[in-house]
Amino acid sequence: MTFDRGFEENWTVGEILSAMAGTEHPGYIKKIILQLQQWMEESMSPEGADQGGDPLSALFDSVMEMDGEKLFTRLEWVDEYADLLPNLKKPSGHEDVIVLNVGPTDFEDSLRMAIDYASLFNRKLCRRVWMISDTFIISDIYRYLSHIKALGAQGIVFRFLQVTPWGWAEIPLAADSAPGNRIVWNNRKDGAAPGEDDRKRDDRLTR
Repeated sequence: MTFDRGFEENWTVGEILSAMAGTEHPGYIKKIILQLQQWMEESMSPEGADQGGDPLSALFDSVMEMDGEKLFTRLEWVDEYADLLPNLKKPSGHEDVIVLNVGPTDFEDSLRMAIDYASLFNRKLCRRVWMISDTFIISDIYRYLSHIKALGAQGIVFRFLQVTPWGWAEIPLAADSAPGNRIVWNNRKDGAAPGEDDRKRDDRLTR
């Protein structure tokens, strides 16, 4: 069964239930991830790195920092759907806030930016904070967990997405919120998660 979603879109029953459960990833989030992955690949490529340099070191050197302006220029369209941080211009004010933490940027600084924006600068509108990052530092999350829980009690949900050039996953704050107590890896090249067959085999052996 489908329901009218707009001029060209339809909702399925499964999508409605997924949205109600808070597990759905909006289309614009997936588009941001794809553009971020493309940018990461370009930054890591030999053309983006110094002559004769190690492409992998570009993740930790200044190449990605220098190329950050290109990424945010590509993401100007996001303003139609959500507030993008960091940003050179004042956000429009949306229910969704996207905080990007990529390259040499500090994870804790990005987390504090997300909390400050949700609790102070956009507190009347904000309902979801998407932290999209190439890292996930558990100690930083633990340090600010009380802030995240307090915002959750006010109806502001934090969603953490870790992205690599090859795939991405949502990282739950509690293990039991992940299906089957596992984090689902979304492979960029195809829909299957790497090692899926091995995991199914392990599950059979432990029953």
